[in-house]
Amino acid sequence: MEKPHGSTGPADPIDTAAGVLKALADPTRLRIMWALTVQERSVGELAEMVDAHVAAVSQHLARLRAAGLVSSRRDGTRIFYRPSTAQAREFLDEVVLLTGHVTGEQAQPGDDLAAHAREVTAARAERARRAERMAAGPGLAHS
Repeated sequence: MEKPHGSTGPADPIDTAAGVLKALADPTRLRIMWALTVQERSVGELAEMVDAHVAAVSQHLARLRAAGLVSSRRDGTRIFYRPSTAQAREFLDEVVLLTGHVTGEQAQPGDDLAAHAREVTAARAERARRAERMAAGPGLAHS
């Protein structure tokens, strides 16, 4: 995290924590982090999982990288992203627990929200296929 302009001392831990939380305050970035806690992934894989354009996911990854939450490695022409700390999954599990306390739902740590994200993505893809078939015309709608 950057220190305020003109600051000569160490970064305030509260400001740093607020910056990390702010980076995670976007639903797409939170989904990306969940997906990365399962395994490292490319931008294209993440874009498919969160149902967003590659360019948008790249912007989200830049924000997460600036907050110190993700790191990357290059393999040929592809770049793979992963959490920059092993504590990312534990932190996200705590968020799930806190959310459960706030909402009264029985969330459990370790719930695989990445699997849920894949299910949501698959359902969206199926809806898009059905819409394409409907737009193709009456004879093709049931194929």
